[in-house]
Amino acid sequence: MHSTRRRVVYGATTMITLAATAVATASPAFADVVSLGPTTWAYVDSQAPKTSFVNQPADAPFGTTVGTDHKAHTYRSYFTFDLSKVRGQVVHTATLYTRETNVNSCAATAPIELWRTDPIKKTTTWKNQPAELDLIQRFQRGAGAFCPGYLYADLAAAVNAALARHETSLTVELRIARGSEADPALGRSVQRPGLGLDGNHVPTVSGLGLTGPDRPCGTVAKHPTGNDSTVFKANVADVDKPSYPTARFAVWPADHPDQRREFTGSTYFDGTSTASTDLRGYPDGAVLLWTARAEDGLDVSAWAKPCYLTIDRTAPTKAPTVASSLYPEGTVASGGPGVKGKFRFDAQGDRDTVAFVYQDFWGFYGNVPAQRPGGSGVLEYTPPHAGYDWLDVTPVDAAGNRGPTTHYQFVVRYTAPWGSVDVAGIGLPSRITLSSPVSGVTAFSYQLDGAAEVKFPAVNGTGSSDITFQTAGSIAVVTRSYAGQKMIGVDTMYVYVSDAPQVDSPDFTLDQDVIAPRAGTFTFKPRAAGVVAYVYDFGDGQQRIDAAADGSAVLHWTATVGSWYLLQVQSVRSDGSLSVPTVYQFHVIDPHPTAYAPTLAYWPRTDGVGVPLEIQMQSELPNLTGFAYRLNGGDEQTVSSNGNWFTVATVTPQHAGDNTVVFQALLSDGTRSPETTYTFNIFSGPVVTWSPPGSSGIVGKPMTFTFSPGLPGVREYRYSIYGSDEQTVAAGPDGTATVTYTPGSWGAIDVQVTSVGGDGSTSETRIQYVDVRDDKVSVYSSYGEYVAQGGIGTSAFFTFNTQLFGQVVEYRYHLNDGPEQTLPASTDGTDTWIAVTLDRNGLNTLYVQSLTASGDLSPVTEYRFLVGTAPHVVSAQYPEGTWSGGAGVQGTFEFSGGTPGIVSFDYRVDDGATTTVPADSQGRASVTYTPAGDFEQHTMVVTGHTADGSATDSTSYTFYVSNAR
Repeated sequence: MHSTRRRVVYGATTMITLAATAVATASPAFADVVSLGPTTWAYVDSQAPKTSFVNQPADAPFGTTVGTDHKAHTYRSYFTFDLSKVRGQVVHTATLYTRETNVNSCAATAPIELWRTDPIKKTTTWKNQPAELDLIQRFQRGAGAFCPGYLYADLAAAVNAALARHETSLTVELRIARGSEADPALGRSVQRPGLGLDGNHVPTVSGLGLTGPDRPCGTVAKHPTGNDSTVFKANVADVDKPSYPTARFAVWPADHPDQRREFTGSTYFDGTSTASTDLRGYPDGAVLLWTARAEDGLDVSAWAKPCYLTIDRTAPTKAPTVASSLYPEGTVASGGPGVKGKFRFDAQGDRDTVAFVYQDFWGFYGNVPAQRPGGSGVLEYTPPHAGYDWLDVTPVDAAGNRGPTTHYQFVVRYTAPWGSVDVAGIGLPSRITLSSPVSGVTAFSYQLDGAAEVKFPAVNGTGSSDITFQTAGSIAVVTRSYAGQKMIGVDTMYVYVSDAPQVDSPDFTLDQDVIAPRAGTFTFKPRAAGVVAYVYDFGDGQQRIDAAADGSAVLHWTATVGSWYLLQVQSVRSDGSLSVPTVYQFHVIDPHPTAYAPTLAYWPRTDGVGVPLEIQMQSELPNLTGFAYRLNGGDEQTVSSNGNWFTVATVTPQHAGDNTVVFQALLSDGTRSPETTYTFNIFSGPVVTWSPPGSSGIVGKPMTFTFSPGLPGVREYRYSIYGSDEQTVAAGPDGTATVTYTPGSWGAIDVQVTSVGGDGSTSETRIQYVDVRDDKVSVYSSYGEYVAQGGIGTSAFFTFNTQLFGQVVEYRYHLNDGPEQTLPASTDGTDTWIAVTLDRNGLNTLYVQSLTASGDLSPVTEYRFLVGTAPHVVSAQYPEGTWSGGAGVQGTFEFSGGTPGIVSFDYRVDDGATTTVPADSQGRASVTYTPAGDFEQHTMVVTGHTADGSATDSTSYTFYVSNAR
């Protein structure tokens, strides 16, 4: 048993369902889950009518059992559960669960009853049993079920009823039903049961009112007004945590409660819920009642006491006047950014106006209340930036209706300072320089967050001062300009501060590469106070250098190897802490050229003895003209770089295994770089070639493969082609061998070959892939062998495709037993299109062969397809699938074919009525149709009928009507 909110766990064992109910909710509400044991339990024994058995350390018996005294003992058991943990809650599930520990006979079916009873007392006995009050549940147990097994029962209704009666506990009884209770076969015992409770506190609602502007709930005698977009507000709360209750609102006319409307909105984390609904359906002046309740997805509160409002759609009629002494309307610049000004909004006596809403050029907005209805209000406004600004001011009445807007435009003078900061670091004096274009500026100031304002004088509109940053990151610096004691402009600049040290070098820079070996220096300067040393790393391990008294250090270093370098430097403070690292990049040219043969990384291997190999040679030396190289100590060769920093040299290795190329870069001044030796390994597998070289094989055409040795002294070759069994062929005097293979299918085939020397040694195995093309024609069409299409007289389109593109010059084909025809092969693609007029129903076969320029005729391809019985439809005025004709232009549609013996045709246009027309002796008919409108699409559906009443397949003929005018 479970709900969609949680799984309620009753114990460590799985229970068999006897009876249950489930509560499901899709809400993410959370409620309390409680598992209780009985606070008191007792059983009574008919053979001990006056004896009390309360809280015994035993299992709970019920039913009749013959005891060791050979007497029939009838038992009933009672259990009391404390409900205080779910007091004030709605219980959604309450499950009593237990396990049978003894059953006298699993062959008998026991009618078990669960009763609500009076509480257990210390004097509870057979003679003084708790009174049975309500039968909670009855169920059968025993034969046909797991036995002994598990019992559980739904007590949700009983628990909620007890809570409604304000009872703090619930007592239940387990017994065998009267009439069966005396049967000894039905007696049993169970473990003392538990009670699993899933409860939820009902959420609460309060604080009803209106917002935008804020208004109280209102009574029938005194209540606010509202307009069509009034926003309703309520506060919702729930003691269950976490819980996210929402509010549901309702509104209705005072004189028409039957017109009640309910709606929801949004709820915020503070429990405020707002919503609106379209009130335009209620007349102006109507009195509405509204209320709200709280919901948590499990339970709902009662509706709150209703509030009242009156619909008012009459907005203020007068646009407010706006005035400011510091920022007068117009184009004359005044004030300054950050300089506060006062703006007076006046309603001009329009008593509907109770407030003003405003919005500035930058998107900031707000609300200013009027001192009295129809009066004025004052806004203190600080322009954030210089230049054009404006205020759009709108009057608002008590219902939230807005009147005409006044657009008040003014210009803010450019008085704020601008400047820069030369950042020294953290804890070190940096230098701030500020300037202003305004004459009469006498001073500037800066202020860091949480610190006092620091003023410094201005001379000729410019001033400088020390500023010390104590933290890293993006720091906001508020700057101000003054004329005398009057602040005239404010701005905020953001300065990035870091303690990463400054790193400089006159010798190693990104602007110019140097050639190794090269000696030079690096200067490290602190960007924090108290620096005593630096740790640095060129990528080969961290090292340390002590700082001088001023915190700087000079490092002497020699670049012995050409490379890209990322020098990482951190300053060390006296307390041992490290700064943020500075990464300094530079490049040193290696005077030795480098080489790489990319094809040596291919798999399968493509290199081999006698196979030309491309080697990429490169050098970063300036004025490179080319390279000089020698393969395995042979004669020197040269290759030009054509102004590039690399080029490709082609060498032909004459033996497998390690080969070497010794090479140098050639420079324009006639000098050479130091030598580099590039050693590479050549594959020892035999080289496989075929005739014609590099071409594709063709299905059914013999191919000749030649194996050339990669090692000396080859006696024979072991080979396998396309997964065949391994075969052996003897090598000729020159070490080569040839084999013939005729491919039976197209695609990539593999040739695997290993050479065997006279001493039995073997080479590496060469895997050579060779492409084989199909000589048969492939046919493609929307017509197929499984679904019939079209009918006699219809043109069907087919595509002929060949893998021998460029060799095939024509196709020869015939439909069924018809005459052979020829079709030139396409020269601009591998596909050739053809249209065939269908001449029989049912299964058809298209036979196709290709002919090459050399006269080879391919095997026949047989393409089978089914032809249906659909009529053939044509129209000169409205060809299928095209735009033509126009409104009022009559079209003639001709029906024919489909199948022999057509005597009539049925047709309809779109969803219109079906019309029947007779066919002539040749099975043909024609009809006319005149479209009524331009730019329409129509579909004509045509079905033929034969003399015996049989219907053909239907043809759907779609055409488009354009504009004939």
